[in-house]
Amino acid sequence: MDSRIDIVADVRLTPISRKPGFSKTRLGAALSGAGIEYAHLRALGNPKANRAPFWDGRLAEGKAQFRSVLRSDEARSDLDRLAAHAKHSRVAVLCFEADENRCHRQVVLETVRKQAFVAVHPLA
Repeated sequence: MDSRIDIVADVRLTPISRKPGFSKTRLGAALSGAGIEYAHLRALGNPKANRAPFWDGRLAEGKAQFRSVLRSDEARSDLDRLAAHAKHSRVAVLCFEADENRCHRQVVLETVRKQAFVAVHPLA
């Protein structure tokens, strides 16, 4: 599979990192230099109060709580934006969690796949 990426959609609530180059400004600049668009979709970030279920393996609970977050107007707007990008571009969805199975982005990807009728493939 060709993994050429057009847009990186950052779904971290707070796009900061202790890892050099992974905070919003530096990451956006590096991606831009590589010809890749950066979009921070803050409303698709997982609230701190809902992170423990994912870390503790209570995935059904965490996903259910996050689905309620996605009902907000801000989240719906960011989902629409992500779906529009996905229909026309190859998008990589970025979060802090390395294991996609223990991350809220699974819910984001499920929702966008249904909304935009696009295929979703892990890069790693």
